[in-house]
Amino acid sequence: MKSLTATSDVVRLWIHECNRVFSDRFINDEDRAWFDNLIIAQTKSEFDMEYRDLVQGRLLFGDFGVPGADPRLYQHFKDVDKLVKTMEEYLDDYNAENASKKMNLSLFLDAIEHVSRICRIIRAPMGNALLLGVGGSGRQSLTRLAAFIADYKCFQIEISKGYGKTEWRDDLKKCLKTAGIDNQPIVFLFTDTQIVKEFFMEDINGILNS
Repeated sequence: MKSLTATSDVVRLWIHECNRVFSDRFINDEDRAWFDNLIIAQTKSEFDMEYRDLVQGRLLFGDFGVPGADPRLYQHFKDVDKLVKTMEEYLDDYNAENASKKMNLSLFLDAIEHVSRICRIIRAPMGNALLLGVGGSGRQSLTRLAAFIADYKCFQIEISKGYGKTEWRDDLKKCLKTAGIDNQPIVFLFTDTQIVKEFFMEDINGILNS
């Protein structure tokens, strides 16, 4: 947070993190509206600042604003148009490196906001997320893009005839060894259509709990 120089910047970051930690977990508009009103009230009572003066439009933070930067700075994206161009550049780079699995995505603002959320979770220690949405809404594609942006390998099992406990456990071992022994950052992408055996979820639950 070396780039934060004003109190308003810190409060703006606080609002963003509260939304990521709490609001993103809500499942209906009523709860989200209640939380928004709470944040507005707390911003005034605790910091003596007006929410509308701090937040105009979408509030987005991330550490991917400058591709290839080292160290990565977690910063506020003030220029949304610039962010869209940066995200499109990431997508072009992804497609150049994955010619056989190109993703033709329309990166409108909602999609970019989802990518920034996933990036934040991936980069957090022991980060994990459950992405909800109808089939074809882009959950897998946005996760792959976020993993690429975070410079993580994306691993996914391939269900085939005869795929059972042995193959599943071998895939899990491969993924965990990559992270634990090789110390390589990796994302394990697992979709609902791949839950062909009940013990798949039991194993995933065990890994998350430990």
